[in-house]
Amino acid sequence: MERPHYKTVVISDVHLGAPHSKVREVSEFLSAVDCDRLIMNGDIIDGWQLKNSNDKWNTSHSAFFRVIMKMMEKHGTEVIYVSGNHDDFLDPLVPSRLFNIRFVNEYILKEEGHSYIVIHGHAFDSITAQMRWIAKLGDKAYNLLLRFNNVWNRARVRQGKGYYSFSKVIKHRVKQAVSLLSGFESDLSDFARAKGCDGIICGHIHNPEDKIIKGGIHYLNSGDWVESLTALVEDTGGKWSIVKYTDFIVGV
Repeated sequence: MERPHYKTVVISDVHLGAPHSKVREVSEFLSAVDCDRLIMNGDIIDGWQLKNSNDKWNTSHSAFFRVIMKMMEKHGTEVIYVSGNHDDFLDPLVPSRLFNIRFVNEYILKEEGHSYIVIHGHAFDSITAQMRWIAKLGDKAYNLLLRFNNVWNRARVRQGKGYYSFSKVIKHRVKQAVSLLSGFESDLSDFARAKGCDGIICGHIHNPEDKIIKGGIHYLNSGDWVESLTALVEDTGGKWSIVKYTDFIVGV
């Protein structure tokens, strides 16, 4: 498979430090592509989980950042780290630059023919923004669902059935309900227009999206590296696509 080169790659919600983070897979994906710009759109490091974890930091987490350093060294990749709610411990660094890495709360991507505001998206989630304790409780419940999901799918395999992510379905339905009640997409549209952009790129909800929302705003979401294992890529012509880990790794 020919090694692809992209203008921009966006990943989000890796949740390094969380027990179900697919850090090996995201490292393999990034090792398989070249890009001019890598945007890490929030919740890359899960400070909530690391704070309460007995395992803490491990070699796979360090390997992830070595891959990014190699991209910077070999290909001159510019790295933009947009802070999220799980890595809000980085907020004191915002805005700042460390070598070729920029730490920001939001990033405007302006090129010929289009402009996008890149933001993690938690500020538009009424539960996360206004009721942090409920968000943390929900995070614990989600991790319990992920554990149950593993046990359940092992049983399905023994029965000759395919993989089914019970936890992903539940999380998506909860996020849809919260989005509907809080006007999540409507607020995203208003925010993009206020920034003078015709599109908005988010993470946070762990569900990849590529659609037009209110006011003709192009809404993109990169998904996550816990279950969907997806990223956003922009080709040299400015076209955006959602890509999956399995598209790049031979034998998966």
